[in-house]
Amino acid sequence: MDDEKIVCTCTGVTCGRIREAVNSGATTLEEIQEATGASTVCGGCMEEVEALLKHFLSQRDTP
Repeated sequence: MDDEKIVCTCTGVTCGRIREAVNSGATTLEEIQEATGASTVCGGCMEEVEALLKHFLSQRDTP
């Protein structure tokens, strides 16, 4: 997964920034929004942000 890929064009949040937020403890869409600003302007990226959240949570929980 490309950490430099912009997920939220409104705020310029990248995939890597979402990964960092999850690794720092974010576990919900709301926490990702608060930590990064992603999906807080138009909401067009909300599904992708949620998918990335689930993906990164599953990676974090895997030993």
